[in-house]
Amino acid sequence: MIARHRSAASRSLTPAGGVRVDGSELAADLVIDASGRAGQAARSLRPAASSGPCGIAYVDRQYQLHPGASPGPLASPIAWQADLDGYQAIIFVHEHGTFSVLLVRPSADPVLAQLRHEAAFTAACQAIPGLADWVDPGRARPLTPVLPGGPLLNAYRGQAGPDGKLALPGLVFVGDAVATTTPTFGRGVATTLLQARRLLQCIDEHGTDAVAVGESFDAWCAEQMKPWVDDHVHMDSSTQRRWAGQDVDLSQPLPSDLILAAAGADPGILGAAFGYLGMTALPASLRAVEPRARALYATGWRPTFAPGPTRDELADIIQAALRPSPALAAV
Repeated sequence: MIARHRSAASRSLTPAGGVRVDGSELAADLVIDASGRAGQAARSLRPAASSGPCGIAYVDRQYQLHPGASPGPLASPIAWQADLDGYQAIIFVHEHGTFSVLLVRPSADPVLAQLRHEAAFTAACQAIPGLADWVDPGRARPLTPVLPGGPLLNAYRGQAGPDGKLALPGLVFVGDAVATTTPTFGRGVATTLLQARRLLQCIDEHGTDAVAVGESFDAWCAEQMKPWVDDHVHMDSSTQRRWAGQDVDLSQPLPSDLILAAAGADPGILGAAFGYLGMTALPASLRAVEPRARALYATGWRPTFAPGPTRDELADIIQAALRPSPALAAV
């Protein structure tokens, strides 16, 4: 960034005036850092993100439907998800018949980590009803190898530096550089587009006042983006405990996914869920129906697992898929 360093005496910064790349300078009225959660260019200007790795990992493979083939089952226009005993399977639908298959697991599970091998991944997909329909060779073909996902994070970083003031006036962080959530609800594009719209509004309101733009945008992100990160932190920690065999903890606020699950047994909960699912209402909107969900769980009701192998059964499938055949072992 083209700017003077922070002065120890005045704690002030000259606003960013552009970027310097390989010795060449490009002047700008505003510099936007959309380098993502792993961006390094301005990392030193801000403190570490709140939260961090969520203890959940995944593997991913892309497929494409054969010409004329119909899609497999869907739970929504864009996705299919199976919550199984100890892990999850998710399909995200893209364009031109392409789709991604994610198998989501505890990051500390060394056996399920073997899903990164094609034989284990294929065997697992074939064993999960619904998912097996999607990846049937008669319906679709793989486009990629099995791709291990990077560490899943729930992280929030505002516009401020360690002293609470703007890290650098004229430099605005957006997208995953501000808010990162696990992909369970596929919120990354939505949170980034919402930020882009709000940043443009801030520029319309404050013009060339870089400090006002940055502070206004930062306040909005703290109010409108951070709650989504906090929501995922709570959900993911609860998911890990349930994957480990623990029961729903009714002594704590219910995570959003359990409130949504309760709508399957109490349709009166569903009305409050539309704003949350469409991100037109913040996660706090679900608190209005949390008492109904809590009362349901207090009766002993629990969401049923989707059809498919348990974690231990999946582990056996993985190990069998990776075990050398007797014929090969004898060679």
